[in-house]
Amino acid sequence: MTHSTGSGQVALPGNATRVRYALLGVATANAFLLYLDRICMTTVVHSPSFIRELKLSETDVGNVLSSFFFAYALGQLPAGWLADRFGPRRMLVAYILLWSACTALTGFTAGLVALVAVRLACGLSEAGAYPASARVISRWFPYGHRARANSLVAFGGRTGLALAPWLTVEVIARLHGWRPVLWIYGAIGLALAAATHFVFRDEPPLHPWTNEAERELIRSSGPPPPKPDYRFPWRELLEHRGLWLLSLGAVGLNFGWALLVTWLPKYLQNVRGLDEKDANFSVTVVLSCGVAGILFGGWWCDSLTRWFGPRWGRRLPILIGGLVGASAYLICPSLKTAHGVIIACGVVAFATDSANPSIWSLSQDIGRSHVAATLAWSNMWGNLGASAVAKTIPLALASTMHRADWREVFWMCAGSFVVFAASALFIDSTKALGNENGHA
Repeated sequence: MTHSTGSGQVALPGNATRVRYALLGVATANAFLLYLDRICMTTVVHSPSFIRELKLSETDVGNVLSSFFFAYALGQLPAGWLADRFGPRRMLVAYILLWSACTALTGFTAGLVALVAVRLACGLSEAGAYPASARVISRWFPYGHRARANSLVAFGGRTGLALAPWLTVEVIARLHGWRPVLWIYGAIGLALAAATHFVFRDEPPLHPWTNEAERELIRSSGPPPPKPDYRFPWRELLEHRGLWLLSLGAVGLNFGWALLVTWLPKYLQNVRGLDEKDANFSVTVVLSCGVAGILFGGWWCDSLTRWFGPRWGRRLPILIGGLVGASAYLICPSLKTAHGVIIACGVVAFATDSANPSIWSLSQDIGRSHVAATLAWSNMWGNLGASAVAKTIPLALASTMHRADWREVFWMCAGSFVVFAASALFIDSTKALGNENGHA
């Protein structure tokens, strides 16, 4: 039996343990909770019990929601470096405990200042989760299976994104209030922190459950593991051209994608005539297409890497996904029905999310000793791009050039996807951080 990699075939011992899949399962559950705790507040703040108790203005509610994402973006780099410095297992347990405690504490708050404070703390605590998970996968999965492992972790997050509103509404209705749902979500985090501590190890040789066959399978599938490097790689991050391009692409991707979860419901109501319930259900359908795209993208990236090598195998999912997403956005204003727009936006979600595992894989290939910090760097810029949508689209809608069919909004988001696609053409995954002129 053989195992495929980007550079050939590696023998797959029949007696190799599969401990890496246990780590992957826990990492996927962590990603689900990550988004559940992040997105639940968008439902909580609009629940009747919350509105009745706290009596916040719309501006106050906006400050509560935006505080999380502001802290999440700023916390990326320090949290990523901590995972590289002290190990992803130790830091993931700490991150989960901290954000779960903040989620539970949110259920005890009684005013605006306390709400903003705990949401800021929650954003900082969640910032390191994906970078730490990326480091785990880079150490535990054979090179030729890495994108598929990345896709499953991202699948957990996207599933949490899609289910959080429904789950939160159900729990609030059954328990007759918004506070218990936050206490329950916080308690779930305690269980997952314990599972992470029990199952995770930073490297395969450190895990008592692995045998030599599994360790050799992982070790022989790609470049040798890098030597530990505990510095904060400021200079390498700033000087690596490919990482700047990846960050530019992340800005373009997140700017265009954020339309789906921010302004698409309003567009479907105001322009296409759907009521609030149907508009929000349509967005759930669109996001479900993205979940399917992420699962496809893991297989797609690994397959292209096997067929075309690591450079083009990592580039093509981004190039194709970005161009397909841009094309789908461009036709939206000319479509005659709301259902046509929903289908086109579903194509956008599928195509662009199919590139997500490739972005993780590029960060892992480039990062080497600094995988968590590298993913955190591009993730920081991507989240800043997503936050820009909240300000940019209202400006476009208020401009004298605004058209009733929102075409300038779709053009703008399609252009951001073109930037995303074009950036991939010049990213070389074989040039590692601190060694851009040589082979990783």
